[in-house]
Amino acid sequence: MGVEVTRENGSVIAYEVVGEPDAAPVLFCHGLADSRLSARLFTQVARELGLRVLAPDRPGTGRTAPRRLRRLADWAEDAALVLDAVGADSAAVLGVSGGGPFAAACAARMPGRVRSLTLVSPLGLPGWPTRGMAAGERLSLEIARHAPAFGGWFLGRLAALERRSPELFLRLAASEMPDIDRRTLQQDLRVLTRPWGFELGSIAVATSIHHGDADTTVPPQHARLYAKAIPGAQLWLHPGQGHFSILSAIREMLAPLTR
Repeated sequence: MGVEVTRENGSVIAYEVVGEPDAAPVLFCHGLADSRLSARLFTQVARELGLRVLAPDRPGTGRTAPRRLRRLADWAEDAALVLDAVGADSAAVLGVSGGGPFAAACAARMPGRVRSLTLVSPLGLPGWPTRGMAAGERLSLEIARHAPAFGGWFLGRLAALERRSPELFLRLAASEMPDIDRRTLQQDLRVLTRPWGFELGSIAVATSIHHGDADTTVPPQHARLYAKAIPGAQLWLHPGQGHFSILSAIREMLAPLTR
Protein backbone atom coordinates (compact mmCIF):
# COMPACT_ATOMS: atom_id res chain seq x y z
CA MET A 1 0.00 0.00 0.00
CA GLY A 2 1.42 3.39 -1.01
CA VAL A 3 1.07 6.28 1.45
CA GLU A 4 2.36 9.85 1.57
CA VAL A 5 3.42 12.26 4.30
CA THR A 6 4.14 15.96 3.87
CA ARG A 7 7.31 17.77 4.91
CA GLU A 8 7.09 21.17 6.61
CA ASN A 9 7.63 22.90 3.26
CA GLY A 10 4.70 21.05 1.68
CA SER A 11 6.76 18.55 -0.33
CA VAL A 12 5.85 14.88 -0.22
CA ILE A 13 7.55 11.73 1.09
CA ALA A 14 6.09 8.53 -0.35
CA TYR A 15 6.35 5.26 1.53
CA GLU A 16 5.11 1.72 1.09
CA VAL A 17 3.48 -0.30 3.89
CA VAL A 18 3.50 -4.11 3.75
CA GLY A 19 2.72 -6.82 6.28
CA GLU A 20 0.30 -6.56 9.19
CA PRO A 21 -1.30 -3.07 9.42
CA ASP A 22 -1.20 -2.73 13.23
CA ALA A 23 1.94 -4.73 13.92
CA ALA A 24 5.35 -3.64 15.23
CA PRO A 25 6.94 -1.26 12.68
CA VAL A 26 10.13 -1.97 10.75
CA LEU A 27 11.60 0.99 8.86
CA PHE A 28 13.17 -0.32 5.65
CA CYS A 29 15.94 1.60 3.85
CA HIS A 30 16.11 0.49 0.23
CA GLY A 31 19.30 0.02 -1.76
CA LEU A 32 21.07 2.17 -4.32
CA ALA A 33 19.06 2.76 -7.52
CA ASP A 34 16.03 1.10 -5.90
CA SER A 35 12.77 2.32 -4.36
CA ARG A 36 10.12 1.75 -1.70
CA LEU A 37 8.53 -0.88 -3.96
CA SER A 38 11.29 -3.38 -3.15
CA ALA A 39 9.60 -3.78 0.25
CA ARG A 40 6.95 -5.84 -1.51
CA LEU A 41 9.45 -8.69 -1.55
CA PHE A 42 8.90 -8.92 2.21
CA THR A 43 5.09 -8.88 2.16
CA GLN A 44 4.43 -12.56 2.85
CA VAL A 45 7.19 -12.98 5.43
CA ALA A 46 6.13 -9.79 7.23
CA ARG A 47 2.55 -11.03 7.44
CA GLU A 48 3.60 -14.43 8.74
CA LEU A 49 5.91 -12.90 11.36
CA GLY A 50 3.46 -10.18 12.37
CA LEU A 51 5.53 -7.19 11.25
CA ARG A 52 4.61 -3.93 9.51
CA VAL A 53 7.32 -2.79 7.07
CA LEU A 54 7.48 0.95 6.28
CA ALA A 55 9.61 1.71 3.23
CA PRO A 56 10.16 5.38 2.30
CA ASP A 57 11.48 6.50 -1.06
CA ARG A 58 14.55 8.68 -0.58
CA PRO A 59 14.44 12.26 -1.92
CA GLY A 60 13.75 12.34 -5.65
CA THR A 61 13.01 8.61 -5.87
CA GLY A 62 9.60 7.33 -6.94
CA ARG A 63 6.88 9.67 -5.65
CA THR A 64 9.07 11.39 -3.03
CA ALA A 65 9.85 15.01 -3.83
CA PRO A 66 13.52 15.97 -4.23
CA ARG A 67 15.35 17.43 -1.24
CA ARG A 68 19.03 18.25 -1.19
CA LEU A 69 20.90 16.33 1.46
CA ARG A 70 23.99 18.12 2.68
CA ARG A 71 25.24 14.82 4.09
CA LEU A 72 23.90 11.31 4.40
CA ALA A 73 22.84 11.72 8.04
CA ASP A 74 20.32 14.39 7.02
CA TRP A 75 18.05 11.69 5.60
CA ALA A 76 17.09 10.69 9.16
CA GLU A 77 14.80 13.75 9.18
CA ASP A 78 12.61 12.17 6.48
CA ALA A 79 12.64 8.86 8.35
CA ALA A 80 11.42 10.57 11.52
CA LEU A 81 8.52 12.13 9.61
CA VAL A 82 7.43 8.70 8.37
CA LEU A 83 7.45 7.32 11.92
CA ASP A 84 5.46 10.35 13.06
CA ALA A 85 2.92 9.77 10.29
CA VAL A 86 2.13 6.23 11.45
CA GLY A 87 2.18 7.16 15.14
CA ALA A 88 5.23 5.03 15.90
CA ASP A 89 7.34 6.12 18.85
CA SER A 90 10.05 3.70 17.75
CA ALA A 91 10.83 1.08 15.10
CA ALA A 92 13.30 -1.59 14.19
CA VAL A 93 15.41 -0.37 11.26
CA LEU A 94 16.47 -2.54 8.32
CA GLY A 95 18.93 -1.46 5.62
CA VAL A 96 19.94 -3.47 2.56
CA SER A 97 23.05 -2.83 0.43
CA GLY A 98 23.36 0.92 -0.29
CA GLY A 99 20.49 1.47 2.15
CA GLY A 100 22.66 0.17 4.99
CA PRO A 101 24.39 3.52 5.64
CA PHE A 102 21.01 5.30 5.66
CA ALA A 103 19.71 2.79 8.22
CA ALA A 104 22.83 3.29 10.31
CA ALA A 105 22.25 7.06 10.15
CA CYS A 106 18.80 6.56 11.69
CA ALA A 107 20.28 4.56 14.56
CA ALA A 108 22.94 7.21 15.16
CA ARG A 109 20.79 10.31 14.74
CA MET A 110 17.59 9.21 16.52
CA PRO A 111 18.62 6.52 19.00
CA GLY A 112 15.52 6.99 21.14
CA ARG A 113 13.33 5.95 18.23
CA VAL A 114 15.34 2.98 16.92
CA ARG A 115 14.82 -0.32 18.76
CA SER A 116 17.34 -2.31 16.74
CA LEU A 117 19.42 -2.11 13.57
CA THR A 118 19.67 -4.88 10.97
CA LEU A 119 22.10 -4.45 8.08
CA VAL A 120 22.07 -6.81 5.09
CA SER A 121 25.04 -6.70 2.68
CA PRO A 122 25.73 -3.09 3.74
CA LEU A 123 27.92 -0.80 1.66
CA GLY A 124 30.65 0.66 3.85
CA LEU A 125 32.36 3.96 4.47
CA PRO A 126 34.31 5.82 1.78
CA GLY A 127 37.84 4.51 1.84
CA TRP A 128 36.95 1.01 3.00
CA PRO A 129 38.57 -1.74 0.89
CA THR A 130 36.98 -2.56 -2.47
CA ARG A 131 39.00 -5.72 -3.07
CA GLY A 132 36.56 -8.48 -4.01
CA MET A 133 34.03 -6.00 -5.40
CA ALA A 134 32.91 -6.48 -9.02
CA ALA A 135 34.70 -4.24 -11.49
CA GLY A 136 31.65 -2.14 -12.39
CA GLU A 137 30.76 -1.20 -8.80
CA ARG A 138 34.38 -0.60 -7.86
CA LEU A 139 34.96 1.72 -10.80
CA SER A 140 31.69 3.64 -10.42
CA LEU A 141 32.25 4.23 -6.69
CA GLU A 142 35.77 5.46 -7.38
CA ILE A 143 34.42 7.82 -10.04
CA ALA A 144 31.67 9.00 -7.69
CA ARG A 145 34.19 10.00 -5.02
CA HIS A 146 35.57 12.57 -7.44
CA ALA A 147 32.57 13.34 -9.72
CA PRO A 148 29.18 12.13 -8.44
CA ALA A 149 27.35 13.28 -11.59
CA PHE A 150 29.57 11.14 -13.81
CA GLY A 151 29.32 8.23 -11.36
CA GLY A 152 25.54 8.38 -11.73
CA TRP A 153 25.87 8.46 -15.50
CA PHE A 154 28.21 5.47 -15.40
CA LEU A 155 25.81 3.41 -13.28
CA GLY A 156 23.03 4.41 -15.66
CA ARG A 157 25.04 3.00 -18.57
CA LEU A 158 25.52 -0.21 -16.60
CA ALA A 159 21.74 -0.46 -16.21
CA ALA A 160 21.32 -0.08 -19.98
CA LEU A 161 24.02 -2.70 -20.54
CA GLU A 162 22.17 -5.11 -18.25
CA ARG A 163 19.09 -4.89 -20.45
CA ARG A 164 20.99 -5.31 -23.73
CA SER A 165 23.69 -7.80 -22.80
CA PRO A 166 23.06 -9.49 -19.43
CA GLU A 167 26.11 -11.75 -19.67
CA LEU A 168 28.53 -8.88 -20.26
CA PHE A 169 26.84 -6.84 -17.55
CA LEU A 170 27.21 -9.64 -15.03
CA ARG A 171 30.92 -9.82 -15.77
CA LEU A 172 31.20 -6.09 -15.07
CA ALA A 173 28.83 -5.57 -12.18
CA ALA A 174 27.45 -8.90 -10.94
CA SER A 175 24.19 -7.21 -10.01
CA GLU A 176 20.86 -6.10 -11.48
CA MET A 177 19.73 -2.50 -11.67
CA PRO A 178 16.25 -1.08 -12.28
CA ASP A 179 15.65 2.09 -14.28
CA ILE A 180 17.27 4.99 -12.48
CA ASP A 181 16.45 8.57 -11.87
CA ARG A 182 19.89 9.95 -12.66
CA ARG A 183 19.71 13.00 -10.40
CA THR A 184 18.59 10.95 -7.42
CA LEU A 185 21.35 8.44 -7.98
CA GLN A 186 23.87 11.27 -8.17
CA GLN A 187 22.76 12.52 -4.75
CA ASP A 188 22.93 9.04 -3.23
CA LEU A 189 26.41 8.58 -4.65
CA ARG A 190 27.51 12.00 -3.44
CA VAL A 191 26.44 11.44 0.17
CA LEU A 192 27.63 7.82 0.22
CA THR A 193 31.12 8.75 -0.96
CA ARG A 194 31.59 11.79 1.31
CA PRO A 195 31.76 11.91 5.14
CA TRP A 196 28.40 10.63 6.39
CA GLY A 197 27.88 13.08 9.25
CA PHE A 198 27.90 10.53 12.08
CA GLU A 199 30.22 7.96 13.62
CA LEU A 200 29.40 4.25 13.49
CA GLY A 201 30.85 4.02 16.99
CA SER A 202 28.05 6.26 18.27
CA ILE A 203 25.38 3.62 17.51
CA ALA A 204 24.14 2.22 20.79
CA VAL A 205 21.23 -0.02 19.70
CA ALA A 206 21.37 -3.79 19.24
CA THR A 207 22.83 -4.37 15.77
CA SER A 208 22.84 -7.46 13.54
CA ILE A 209 24.84 -7.64 10.31
CA HIS A 210 24.22 -10.27 7.62
CA HIS A 211 26.43 -10.75 4.57
CA GLY A 212 27.00 -13.47 1.99
CA ASP A 213 30.57 -14.67 1.88
CA ALA A 214 30.34 -14.97 -1.93
CA ASP A 215 29.18 -11.36 -2.42
CA THR A 216 31.07 -9.55 -5.19
CA THR A 217 28.84 -6.46 -5.21
CA VAL A 218 29.76 -5.35 -1.67
CA PRO A 219 32.73 -7.29 -0.27
CA PRO A 220 32.21 -9.22 2.99
CA GLN A 221 35.05 -7.17 4.48
CA HIS A 222 32.60 -4.26 4.75
CA ALA A 223 30.38 -6.32 7.05
CA ARG A 224 33.38 -7.23 9.19
CA LEU A 225 34.35 -3.56 9.48
CA TYR A 226 30.80 -2.57 10.44
CA ALA A 227 30.84 -5.25 13.14
CA LYS A 228 34.14 -3.92 14.43
CA ALA A 229 33.00 -0.28 14.41
CA ILE A 230 29.53 -0.63 16.00
CA PRO A 231 29.72 -1.52 19.70
CA GLY A 232 28.28 -4.96 20.44
CA ALA A 233 27.27 -5.65 16.82
CA GLN A 234 26.75 -9.30 15.87
CA LEU A 235 27.95 -10.55 12.49
CA TRP A 236 26.53 -13.46 10.50
CA LEU A 237 28.35 -14.51 7.32
CA HIS A 238 26.11 -16.70 5.15
CA PRO A 239 28.14 -19.41 3.36
CA GLY A 240 27.78 -19.48 -0.40
CA GLN A 241 25.36 -16.54 -0.54
CA GLY A 242 25.80 -13.55 -2.83
CA HIS A 243 24.45 -10.01 -2.76
CA PHE A 244 20.94 -10.97 -3.90
CA SER A 245 20.66 -14.64 -3.00
CA ILE A 246 21.11 -13.75 0.68
CA LEU A 247 17.54 -12.40 0.62
CA SER A 248 16.36 -16.01 0.49
CA ALA A 249 17.18 -15.96 4.23
CA ILE A 250 15.04 -12.89 4.91
CA ARG A 251 12.77 -14.78 7.34
CA GLU A 252 15.78 -15.68 9.46
CA MET A 253 16.91 -12.06 9.44
CA LEU A 254 13.50 -10.55 10.25
CA ALA A 255 12.36 -13.08 12.87
CA PRO A 256 14.32 -11.48 15.74
CA LEU A 257 12.50 -8.18 15.09
CA THR A 258 9.28 -9.66 16.47
CA ARG A 259 10.74 -9.88 19.98
